[in-house]
Amino acid sequence: MTTILAIQGDDFCAIGSDSQWSDDYGRVGKMTQSKVVTVGKYFIGVAGDTRGANIIQYIFTPPVLPPKLSGSKLTKFMVSQFIPAYRDCLEQNGLGLPQYESNPAEASVETLVCANGVVYQIDSDYSTEMDVNGLYAIGSGAHYGLGAMQMNVTSKKIVSATAKRVLLKALSISAKFDSGSGAPFHTFIQSRKT
Repeated sequence: MTTILAIQGDDFCAIGSDSQWSDDYGRVGKMTQSKVVTVGKYFIGVAGDTRGANIIQYIFTPPVLPPKLSGSKLTKFMVSQFIPAYRDCLEQNGLGLPQYESNPAEASVETLVCANGVVYQIDSDYSTEMDVNGLYAIGSGAHYGLGAMQMNVTSKKIVSATAKRVLLKALSISAKFDSGSGAPFHTFIQSRKT
């Protein structure tokens, strides 16, 4: 149970998460670390199986991100290099099912990645998508967070300080309505290198 949200700005991306954990017995607690982790030059947020976040934080070695890569070349890099490395890591550590006959490869997690100031959503089938609205949400509180962000983004042009405030407000709203999400909240800003 999680809420991880991200906002795409013109020259940055902002990502934030709650820090609550819960288990099958109904116990609830606060995590000591953020659900968004820094791995190399990436910010990576994982929703779903907690083991996925552990693997990403402590085992995953992503490909080195060229600092000035942008546009379609960055997306090609993410699709051709980052996602295959991510998929291999999850599969080798028991969180991904490899493609088998007609069944597609599948992970037990959803992921938001910030790379060179650009947000990439990686779904459980390892596809990536970029939303024209620049708003992203994964986890059990995703729908609440997405709606709250949309209500609080009042213009097409958003600056990083505003994005942080919007993330904090949206995470708070998600936690109010989603029993699987809770404070404290963590936010991160990544500028686009040009």
